[in-house]
Amino acid sequence: MNGNVTYYYGHALTGQGIKHLYKEMMDEAELVYILQGAPTFKGSELLKELGYFYVKQGFAVEWYKHALLEDIVEAVYVQGCNRLFVWSSGWGIEPVFLGTKHRVMSFYDCLEEIQLERVGEQLATAMTERESWREKCISKLNNAKKIHDDWEVVTQSCMNWQALNDQVENLKTDVFQSIVLNKTGVRTHRLLGTLTPRGTENTVDSITKNVSRRLMIKGKPGTGKSSLMKGLADEANARGLDAQIIWCGLDSNSVDMVIIPELNFCIFDSTEPHIFDPQDGRLGDEIFDIGKHCAISQEAEVQIEDIRAKYKEAMQDAMGYSKRYAEAEYTIRRLLDNCVSSSLWREKTAPLFERLTK
Repeated sequence: MNGNVTYYYGHALTGQGIKHLYKEMMDEAELVYILQGAPTFKGSELLKELGYFYVKQGFAVEWYKHALLEDIVEAVYVQGCNRLFVWSSGWGIEPVFLGTKHRVMSFYDCLEEIQLERVGEQLATAMTERESWREKCISKLNNAKKIHDDWEVVTQSCMNWQALNDQVENLKTDVFQSIVLNKTGVRTHRLLGTLTPRGTENTVDSITKNVSRRLMIKGKPGTGKSSLMKGLADEANARGLDAQIIWCGLDSNSVDMVIIPELNFCIFDSTEPHIFDPQDGRLGDEIFDIGKHCAISQEAEVQIEDIRAKYKEAMQDAMGYSKRYAEAEYTIRRLLDNCVSSSLWREKTAPLFERLTK
């Protein structure tokens, strides 16, 4: 019987820089394969092969997608045996527990020096361009986040916070009832989505495909969505329940979803840029409306319209830069792929699959 695949983004382009959660996932995993090497399309294909290897054995596998290149996988996490395979170039990941849970494989020796010398200048140019477009993209996202912060200040001044607190306390009673488990609740971390060259994208449908009860928060920016979800995660852990935090792809400090696996429950921000509504025939889908506690005045609405236009413009600029960033990334991988020795690659990767069967 085959397993299944759940998709996440491996990293996100945020207003604070590029965010990934691989170090947290390394803590979560029981065994980590750190695959070191230059960024190539062949590395992604290897990770896909590893993912399919476990799916065919009946495991649930998580694939971590690249923010820029649509079909690229940069890591695979195998649930059940808790194994993480991550292509570490670019993330500053180093092994800590050598000889125990961390295993390192280097693929740099699969590159042919003669081929590298032939494309060296092209590669250097593409690397420089990639860095330039990355910086411009992140700068625009930082600007967009600051504009979004201004938006939040306006809406926060219009909130009835006591009414929201009462609603959240009622939600906690509804979700947790009298449940207390005699164990320590575990917290894990994932990303919801990111800006891509195609616009903002997320994997909500994949992440929540097996969750029975989904609460979709409706509310304006700055009205407490992230805070209430953090509070629910804290409450779950205090009761001995596990909680998975799914982080925002624009503001790296903001939470967009919380999953409580033992209750088969999740709650997530379903406002722009990831609008979701209850699906027909999916009985566990509900709206959790906190927008009713925010009474926007006419003056505030005028301010918001101006802010919204500036925010949209900043995000469009960031997306434009992300396209150029992606083009440079594609060029680098194409050039390096042509420098990989196929025979050395086969020799290097074959024992990996052999070890996994033992």
